[in-house]
Amino acid sequence: MGAGGLGPDARWVSDGVARLIETLVWWVALCGLWLLTLSTFPIPELVAAVVVALPCAAAATVARRAVGASWRVRPGWARWLPPLPAAVLADTARVLAAVLRRPVVRAERGRLLRVAPHPESDARYAATQRALAVIALSLPPGSVVVGADDDPGRDGDELLLHVLADGPPRMSEVIER
Repeated sequence: MGAGGLGPDARWVSDGVARLIETLVWWVALCGLWLLTLSTFPIPELVAAVVVALPCAAAATVARRAVGASWRVRPGWARWLPPLPAAVLADTARVLAAVLRRPVVRAERGRLLRVAPHPESDARYAATQRALAVIALSLPPGSVVVGADDDPGRDGDELLLHVLADGPPRMSEVIER
């Protein structure tokens, strides 16, 4: 079916309106990010957030379209969000404790861990899942994704995670569920 039909390629809004909506979403997100960095909200900072975020939002829209990227998100991935703040706080305490226990002289090495998110059959969802998993695994300061293996011969991706400070909640376990 064409653009006026109800098929999978039906367009409910024109391309120009879709770009405007995407730019507005980026603008709101970037303004919000700016505001998250503030402890108070003086008028000049609010004006700066609104003004500076607009060209950044336009650039993000153009860049995403230039590379042909699209984000396909499954609602079930939202279950990664609730344990994330606790993981960040717990890892922060563990990393600080490791530094205080053994200053620069004898640093802890950590360990490497393979994390395999639930396999996605659709490549558009798989790319988004990989990107969000890398973010969720790298946000806690005790771990960072250092590699990814997306071998087409296997089911799903495998991420290589360096873990310095390990303990509950483990985002690696949340991602693998």
